[in-house]
Amino acid sequence: MLKIVNHTHEDKWRELLNELDEATIYHTPEWRRFLENTFDYRPHYIFAEDETGKLMGMLPLFEIRSRLTRDRLCSVPFSHICGPIGDSSAKEELINVALEYLENLGVKWLEVRNEVGSPFFENQNSFSTYILNLSSDIDSIWKKLDKGSVRWAIKKSEKFGVSVESRNTIEDLRKFYELNCMTKKDLGVPCHPWYFFRNLLKFLNNNITLYIAIKDHEEIAGGIMVYFKGTVIYAYGASNPFALDVHPYHAFIWRSIRDACLNGYNDYDFGRCSYNNRGLIEFKKRWGTVEKALYYSKFPGHNSCISENRTGMGYSIAQRAIHSMPMMIYEKFSDQLFGCFG
Repeated sequence: MLKIVNHTHEDKWRELLNELDEATIYHTPEWRRFLENTFDYRPHYIFAEDETGKLMGMLPLFEIRSRLTRDRLCSVPFSHICGPIGDSSAKEELINVALEYLENLGVKWLEVRNEVGSPFFENQNSFSTYILNLSSDIDSIWKKLDKGSVRWAIKKSEKFGVSVESRNTIEDLRKFYELNCMTKKDLGVPCHPWYFFRNLLKFLNNNITLYIAIKDHEEIAGGIMVYFKGTVIYAYGASNPFALDVHPYHAFIWRSIRDACLNGYNDYDFGRCSYNNRGLIEFKKRWGTVEKALYYSKFPGHNSCISENRTGMGYSIAQRAIHSMPMMIYEKFSDQLFGCFG
């Protein structure tokens, strides 16, 4: 007989995560503290215990209130894969309790960022991720990379004098934030607020590394990698748009892959990508990756977030408006809206 509880001792929580291969960084206490202290989200974490009090599963949930993207429960914001973990009976009971929460909270939409084996949910596949299997034999990884594009660009970046350093100081993070604003504005989408990255460093400092690409003593690009168990996630990347011709992305991604191999990691996850973004998909495929479809389960069905629809007229209008904004206005605009898209 399973018992569902809202709180548990953190030691028991971590023991469960260590036992389950399906556990991700997004199931950790650190990710919960990060989101709680960054956005106006209300956590609803539920845990399944057996008769002895041993944890058998968990489901992290956050309540998001937004007129723009609609009120909902999400497992969990700013993750690309997350959902209930544990044995099948624990998962089923956790999902049943989550559905009860909808009525109690007055929220009509539940999104679980993984497949849920329930007839009440609709599984939607709008994204995929791309996984590179790692090895201590770096030469074998190098041979997986596309010769005419990826390997060529890495060598070119070296010839241009691009160097890469791993840094985790608040000053370097601030520079990365500025690069990220430039990148996202160029794409016509809201950027991560400064407090997003500041809190990421504060609450997940032991799980992240910031790589900075440098040319002529100037920081021109960077990437934040997130580490948990045997997996590295390429979580956030940005560049000065005027420095793309020296291939800084290839430089810092390759450095982070080499470091991951040397440190014994098993997989390098390039992160989720919309099927509408064919250019980014092709970029990720050329690193010798294997495509993994991401299925999100939604109750009720036929619900989708505004950020998933990137082909409509509204999205194009929003892009043009963002392109025309002065940077200061754009940053304040992003600060106000970014949390809605979790």
